[in-house]
Amino acid sequence: MSTNLSLVVSMKYWQDFQDSLARVIDSNIYVFNSNGGLFSKFSKSFEICRQVNKECRLCNEKCLYFYKKIFNSLERKGVFTCPFGIKLYVYRLGTYEQKIGYLIIAPTKKIETESEEERAFLAKAYNVYQTIEEVLKSILEKNLLGFRNLELNSIYEISRLLTSITELDKAMELITNSLVIIYNANLGFIGLREGDKIKIAQSKGELKEDLIGKEWMMSHPIMTKVFSKVEPTFLTTEELTSLDGFSGLEINSKSKAIIYPLWTSVGAVGLLGIVFPSDIMDANGIRNLFIYANFTAVALANAKLVSRLEKEAETDFLTGFFNKRAIRNMLIVELEKSIRYKIPLAVIFLDIDDFKAYNDTFGHLRGDLVLQKVAELIKKSIRAVDIVGRYDGEEFVVLLPGTNKEGAIKVAERIRKSIENYSFPNRKITVSLGVTLAKNGDSVYSLIERADKALYQAKKQGKNRVYFQEL
Repeated sequence: MSTNLSLVVSMKYWQDFQDSLARVIDSNIYVFNSNGGLFSKFSKSFEICRQVNKECRLCNEKCLYFYKKIFNSLERKGVFTCPFGIKLYVYRLGTYEQKIGYLIIAPTKKIETESEEERAFLAKAYNVYQTIEEVLKSILEKNLLGFRNLELNSIYEISRLLTSITELDKAMELITNSLVIIYNANLGFIGLREGDKIKIAQSKGELKEDLIGKEWMMSHPIMTKVFSKVEPTFLTTEELTSLDGFSGLEINSKSKAIIYPLWTSVGAVGLLGIVFPSDIMDANGIRNLFIYANFTAVALANAKLVSRLEKEAETDFLTGFFNKRAIRNMLIVELEKSIRYKIPLAVIFLDIDDFKAYNDTFGHLRGDLVLQKVAELIKKSIRAVDIVGRYDGEEFVVLLPGTNKEGAIKVAERIRKSIENYSFPNRKITVSLGVTLAKNGDSVYSLIERADKALYQAKKQGKNRVYFQEL
């Protein structure tokens, strides 16, 4: 028996779900019906695909003939190369008795055959294949037969995939898209705990508008109710609309809302919410969702930990700025942009004048407070697009993309004056600044060296001044 996915699966939300899986394994994913017709669009199309096919839809005759040929010969899975040289991992969805369709996964970068990298990719790809197959089986069972027996299988496969995701954004996107596609939800959302408040970090579904970024205090009566237990909390429409972000949404009075507190061994990491039509979910569905929420809590906690460790690895703990290694990596990227797009890039090298004497006289603790305040004043003096890092000790580097000589000198003077005019404890604090522009043939080393020479001249000429190093 063959199934036409287009008749039983909501394309409106399937594409989002498929795209989130593609981002997890950094691959192009697309699904065919059992008759060989394309069901979904490309998740991440290659340049050659965009050239030979219209937008994200397959229409090239060579491609269509190629896919028809491999589907006829495919047993369960196989590796093929398309007419335009793209390596494809192909999987049959369903069984010979119940044909669902075919899944194509194409890595976005070249992977050597039988390499360790390919084996790692194959493990992820197979996990995605199992996830897609179980989700489709669950949807088909529910929509065609009215049963929910396979729902738990799909939740298990998604949860298994979540444990391998270390990027927080990708994990949240997959979690919310899964809620919408499996449960036909009007809304799925995730709130992450930030101290004494919950901040909505992701939302998907018909009602998602204007919800991301909303904050709810942990002391709010609804939040107190949610986090007073480990079980899910059912909210009335009236209770839901009392939360910031929901008041303007048109929620059907017959809809149900459930919020699951996400608990781990370290405490509450956030919440998972779902709004759905009252006739969609039975007791089994609610129980299955509770299991999913537990997996979600662990996955988000792991992703948050990795995110924090990655941030700490490139952040100066005292000022919160990028550290030396990170700012040099940023400079590599900005220098490449400057050369490629022919836009100016200015660099400011800044040093606190006589800082060693300050530390020796007043102590390192007060010296640290000076560093923190100088960092704050620098941040207030630059644009959001500018990049700043603590380079060494009392030295800072500021990258100014798209800024010419006059603009860079103006920014440097603004920083200098803001520090000179601030009333620091113990004594006056000043800074010297060296400014230069990137030029053709520059490396990170040559650009930093030229800015450092400019700083040296500012010091040599009497400190508390800006010096521009000509190219």
